[in-house]
Amino acid sequence: MLKLHILGTCAGTEPMPERHHCSFAVEFNNRLYFFDAGECCSYTAHLKGIDLMRTRKIIISHTHMDHIGGLGNLFWNIRKLDGMHHTLQNRDIELFIPEIRAWEGIYQMLTYTEGGFKHDFNINAHEYSDGILFDDDGIRVRALHNHHLPHEDGAPWKSFGFLIEAEGKRIVYSGDTKGIADYSMLLPANLLITETGHHNPINIATELISRDQVPDTLAFIHHGRDILNHYNEMKAQLKQLMGNRAIILEDYSTITL
Repeated sequence: MLKLHILGTCAGTEPMPERHHCSFAVEFNNRLYFFDAGECCSYTAHLKGIDLMRTRKIIISHTHMDHIGGLGNLFWNIRKLDGMHHTLQNRDIELFIPEIRAWEGIYQMLTYTEGGFKHDFNINAHEYSDGILFDDDGIRVRALHNHHLPHEDGAPWKSFGFLIEAEGKRIVYSGDTKGIADYSMLLPANLLITETGHHNPINIATELISRDQVPDTLAFIHHGRDILNHYNEMKAQLKQLMGNRAIILEDYSTITL
């Protein structure tokens, strides 16, 4: 069974009631795969009853604070819980991050905390580019760059979206984008998770319909002002456009595919 645990749904706004910054975790074959690590992602996961000891890989779309603000605390809580149960000895956790210097800064901060951040699991952190990131016992993830961040010719891309494939299902996570053109090559999808921090959700749905690229389910995350300030209006308009095929994601929710 393939589950998506929604841990944070807000864009990089000031603190919002009942919403934290962007993060979700895919649960498959008793393993966890985090996509982005906004504030409180590990806190929310733990309170949802998710076993952080099953974390295998963490994938960061780009290194803005609303996507990595909880990364240090995620590793800290994994370390803390492992210290209680001792289940991760010599196990690998792989971190995919497009700007390794951001992780090096976080890791240095962790080493100045309690116990020097001594841990008995391995953190394998590295940068990545377009293509297959991993094919791990039935789940495969492909990265595709987008134009959310400035880019110079010949330089590495620093912002990505993803195609997640497992059990015959296709999940596309847009990351932060300039628009649908950034991730249309990853479609079709059973589930498209796309951001509204920089786009109006009605415009996204309308354009997907005009492109004949409507997924089975269109799920909005990384909520910006259109949803935060006009939630009921946006929900009603989306229902009129797409019926029950469009959803506005909420913190602490779970999607089962």
